[in-house]
Amino acid sequence: VGPLVNLWGFGPSQRPLEVPTAAAIAWARSEVGYGRLQVQGGGLVKDAPLFVDLSAVAKGFAVDELAEALEQAGVRSYLVEIGGELRAAGQNAGGRPWRVAVEAPKADVREVYRVLDLRDVGLATSGDYRNYFEADGVRYSHMIDPRTGAPITHRLASVSVLHESAAAADGWATALNVLGLERGMAIAEREGLRALFII
Repeated sequence: VGPLVNLWGFGPSQRPLEVPTAAAIAWARSEVGYGRLQVQGGGLVKDAPLFVDLSAVAKGFAVDELAEALEQAGVRSYLVEIGGELRAAGQNAGGRPWRVAVEAPKADVREVYRVLDLRDVGLATSGDYRNYFEADGVRYSHMIDPRTGAPITHRLASVSVLHESAAAADGWATALNVLGLERGMAIAEREGLRALFII
């Protein structure tokens, strides 16, 4: 979805945030698609120039890599966090599970919505309440739906997912958030995902 993310001003292009034209959205949508990228021999191969946006899984992937490095060094209890995505193993110094907070989806204040006890699991949250712009009284989220080429417009504010892999949790949280409450929850149930949806 890199071309769409850039078009809406949320990618590395660093353009002013503005509402793109329908023609620009149509062009960007024609440049989107996972089918343009193939895994071959442990590497990625593209058949044409392609911009890949890894922001939906990058922090979770980095958390998993750090956690694996700690485990290879013999560390059995840790909490690794990068940009809100995390993975916990073992227990904290007090001998209890790691306690982390899921934030309430409020743009102007940081407030705890729920505290979770974590042990041997990754956690990622995807929300649309901090990264957005407003134009002509309309709020545009950084969460882009590749089916429409536009930011999401439903009432779902955030999705948190628990998974043994922080990268998988990160990807699922983004996907479920883009899908919205009804479709996202149905897929979470079908896949057996532990997910927290906040409207």
